[in-house]
Amino acid sequence: MKFTIKKMAAIVLYMLFLGFLLKTEAILLFSPKHIGMFLAGCLILCIPYLEKKTRWKEQKGIFKRNAITAGYLETIMLIFATMMQKEITWNTLPAELALDLRPIFYGFVCYIILKEEPPTFQESDPFKIEDQRRAIADETPEKEENKPELDISVLTRQEKQIAALVKKGMTNREIGEELCISEATVKKHMSNIFEKLKIQSRRDLR
Repeated sequence: MKFTIKKMAAIVLYMLFLGFLLKTEAILLFSPKHIGMFLAGCLILCIPYLEKKTRWKEQKGIFKRNAITAGYLETIMLIFATMMQKEITWNTLPAELALDLRPIFYGFVCYIILKEEPPTFQESDPFKIEDQRRAIADETPEKEENKPELDISVLTRQEKQIAALVKKGMTNREIGEELCISEATVKKHMSNIFEKLKIQSRRDLR
């Protein structure tokens, strides 16, 4: 949470700095009314994806994806409302349209803030580096001759989706972000896939 707040503060500070250098009123980007409309839109778009047992990590991924959509939808509506105003003149139209683009900015800011950073390893710790190399090696497909075909008809719809993403070389974390589920849920599905297909590792899926 602290890291997320720091990222948000850094982005706001950077935008104000750019506004100062470009001699524009960057403070106009942060309209409480439009930010409130944007957040309300994000929450409304997230409703169809939420379940009672949805974890915080999954909810964050859902919100991150819908932030971009909410930004575009609100921007389109604002542009439409601006064009419908009778008192708008050709001289004031460019400035109004520029302000109407604010929700898109909010969407990308939310996406950047909620985007998870990959784990980093210090070069001075050889054990962590070796663990990372082994993890990468485990994800690397190996060529096998006369590999028997797997009967994926025994899998559920979501298990088939996960198996297809494993074939593309995606990790459990990447699969979770793609399907908006937690990494623990992906691991549970992987265990079911191994048991149903009678395989030992994800290499056998490729």
